[in-house]
Amino acid sequence: NGMRICVSVPVREINAEWRRWSSRVVTVFGVFLLAFFFVIWAFSSRITKPLRQLTLAAEQVDKGKYDFKLDYNGNDEVGILTRTFKRVTGHLEDQISDLNDLAYADSLTSLHNKGAFEISLRELEAQVQASRNTLEFAICIFDCNRLKLINDRHGHEKGDMYLKETASVICEIFDHSPVFRIGGDEFAAILTGRDYVNRQELLRQFDEKCAFRQMNETELWRQVDVARGYAVFDPKEDKGVDDVLRRADKCMYENKWTRKRQLKGECA
Repeated sequence: NGMRICVSVPVREINAEWRRWSSRVVTVFGVFLLAFFFVIWAFSSRITKPLRQLTLAAEQVDKGKYDFKLDYNGNDEVGILTRTFKRVTGHLEDQISDLNDLAYADSLTSLHNKGAFEISLRELEAQVQASRNTLEFAICIFDCNRLKLINDRHGHEKGDMYLKETASVICEIFDHSPVFRIGGDEFAAILTGRDYVNRQELLRQFDEKCAFRQMNETELWRQVDVARGYAVFDPKEDKGVDDVLRRADKCMYENKWTRKRQLKGECA
């Protein structure tokens, strides 16, 4: 009939349904996005944590330390890499230990060598400084007599046997102390703990053992004849370990010359 109807509706009512759907979509998308990020975070943590442990372990190995902890045992690629790294570093530690044993061991007597002795002296010096000069220790120096005579008369093979016999006697008496071969016919022992407390008795036993060998062994290379000297660390007299070593060495040479004078007196 030519008439028109006009209806006035608020915009918020027109957009209400659209807004409800938009809000639902945004909410669902937000939940989905949050869940997605959580899954990604959990998955990445599962990978990055053992990788961080591997990185820290590699840094420790680079510094020469092998007491790291790797507890990831998954069956994925990271787990395989972790187990392989542990095996490789275990073999490396064993090989380095073997090389150190070879580098710091005397091939003839199997004692520690001069290099090991110098390292021990440095470590002892550090302990002295850390303890503020209260550390108790003594250094013994031993020098084989008649080695040249044995080599000249019976050959170097017997001379080597003589050195082995000497090393055996020293280790037998000072069985709680590290013993070193520091020269061709020189040995040293660092006395701490029980051996330090009983040093006088041990030295007496050593002298008696050598005297017994000289009286009862018929072969010259089994008659252990050793000059020895020792010095106790005295913070009032010694500035460090080197001073103790020098005094021990001096006492050894005094003992050596005293024995030679006695022998000359007996021969006269």
